Formats: sequence, structure tokens, C-alpha cells
Amino acid sequence: MNALIRGLTWPIISLLLVGGSHFAAEAIRPELATAFTPPALMPIYLIAGLWSGSRTLAAGGSFIHGILAGVVLGLLPVALQVVGFGLILGRPADAASLAAAFGFLGIVWGAVLGAGYAQASRP
Repeated sequence: MNALIRGLTWPIISLLLVGGSHFAAEAIRPELATAFTPPALMPIYLIAGLWSGSRTLAAGGSFIHGILAGVVLGLLPVALQVVGFGLILGRPADAASLAAAFGFLGIVWGAVLGAGYAQASRP
């Protein structure tokens, strides 16, 4: 459990800042929704997942812990999409749930890649 906490601390803080600024930007300028497309967001999701998976292994976790870190971190875009954009900003439920699934999967895939790379790189 300690490896998860150490591996997730900074990815969570970073995603809260990124997600918060994304939410604020679209709340102020709703037209920005057309700029935040899947090709623009997927690199962020993959990097955040990769970071959480690899750092969890570096903190002493296992490959499974690295994937679990991605699952935990992947809940952040789900909450942002469903609560922030869906309930607060009024985005249609089908669009919010699709974006939530996209964000969750992107982070989990990144964590699998990061954990796999970290595992393969261990001496």
C-alpha cells in the first residue's frame, strides 16, 4: 500500500491541477470543448498512467500494483467528466460517459505500459 501512495501522490496532484484548469477553462469559454479532442487528451492520459505505473514499481510495488495505480488514477477523469462536465456544466450524459470511459482507459493503458516497462527494466 505504501508503494501505491508514493507512486500516486504526484500524478494525482498533477491531474487535479490539469483537470481543474481544464474544467475552469471550459466553464469560462465553453467553445474550448471543440479544442479538447481525444487526440489532444490521449497523450496526457497515457503519460499520467505511465508515470503512475512506473513510479509505483520504483516505490517497491509489483506489476499488479502498477496497474492498480492506473485504475485509481483513472477514476479522476471519470469524476471530472461525469460530475464536472456532465452534472455541473450540463454536457449530455452519453457524451460525458464516453469521455469518462476514454479517460479511464487511456490512463489504465498508460499504467500497464509504465508498469511493464519498469518491471522489464528491473535488474
